[in-house]
Order: sequence, then C-alpha cells, then structure tokens
Amino acid sequence: MFEQQYAMTMLIIMTTMNAFLGALMIFEIIPVSYGMFLAFGGMFGMIWKCKRDLMGNVRLWENPKQYRERISKK
Repeated sequence: MFEQQYAMTMLIIMTTMNAFLGALMIFEIIPVSYGMFLAFGGMFGMIWKCKRDLMGNVRLWENPKQYRERISKK
C-alpha cells in the first residue's frame, strides 16, 4: 500500500508542478523554452527518484543472456 501511495503522491506533485509552470508560461513570466525544459527535467527527475525509491537498483530490462537463462528454467 505504501508503494501506491508514494507513486500517487509523486504523480500529484508532478501534475501540480506542470500546472504551475504552464501558468508561468501563459502569463509570460518565463519563456516557453525555459518552462518546457524545467517541466521535462522535473518530470525526469521525479520519475528517476520514484523508480530508485520503489525498485532500488533493479534494471528495467534484461540482456539476451539473462533472457535465455530465464526461459530455459521453465
């Protein structure tokens, strides 16, 4: 349950940050290019942190050798 709550909180923070940056760009307080860069960088950072916190150092893919070993065990 903690993992779901953590992930949902991260999504809410990400959505709020993007809405705030969108408002800053609409009211021309910051240029669109800066806002888009900040939004992309912020989302990447949050996704990376959430993945590290929830999954640790596990890779999201496997190399061909690991795949063959996993399939041969079945």
